[in-house]
Amino acid sequence: MNNTKIEVNIPLVSVIIPAYNEEKWIGTTVSSILESGFPCEVIVVDDGSSDKTPQILKTFGESIKVISQPVNKGKGAALVSGINDASGEIVIFCDAHLLGLNKYHLMTLTLPLVYGLAKVTLGQGVSAEFSLTSTFSPVLILTGQRAYFKEDLMPLRKDMENLGYGVETFLFHRFPRDKTVAVMLPGLTHLIKKDTSSVTDATLEYLREIMEVLETMARIGVLERIELAQLKKSVTSILSRFKSTGD
Repeated sequence: MNNTKIEVNIPLVSVIIPAYNEEKWIGTTVSSILESGFPCEVIVVDDGSSDKTPQILKTFGESIKVISQPVNKGKGAALVSGINDASGEIVIFCDAHLLGLNKYHLMTLTLPLVYGLAKVTLGQGVSAEFSLTSTFSPVLILTGQRAYFKEDLMPLRKDMENLGYGVETFLFHRFPRDKTVAVMLPGLTHLIKKDTSSVTDATLEYLREIMEVLETMARIGVLERIELAQLKKSVTSILSRFKSTGD
């Protein structure tokens, strides 16, 4: 039986990586993309990092674009900065702390858009030994691995800019469900915050993320303001107790 080679014409793709104090893993993530063989433009937005992230990014020279923001503006603003500078027709968002990112993953995020099957692709990392009965996580809407057409994001930039970690929730509710495709990315590991920072910093960052997602849910009408106030009070209480006890 002869093998058939299928050629796919993929438009220019820009991979945008927001990075804030990601010195432990940003080099690994960027190297994975550059070494994958997937044709793309790599843009890293250094969102006011105070660690060695800027120095690590400099080692890649002109093989990547680096956008340096003088202060930390949040994930939404970092993504908007990347979109503004992207040359690609398609943009892929990737988190800065990924292990095993390869050409297959980037193709899987891109092809549903290329073939007209979707306007949005959401990717979930799973074990390389995953089965066909594997299920998607209920928090897939928060995944940092996703792809869009740049032209669809341009009108949303002003809204995205001030949402912080709530940007993924906002985007999920701005695109039709029948134009949103979820894909599995076998062998891709998304490191959680305790793998990239101290327990204290990780906990504080998670609480900040929760607050920004809740704010966004209220903004788009998924959450009533009174519910938001109650939830924020609970999160603030947890935050205060944690700060007083430390690790």
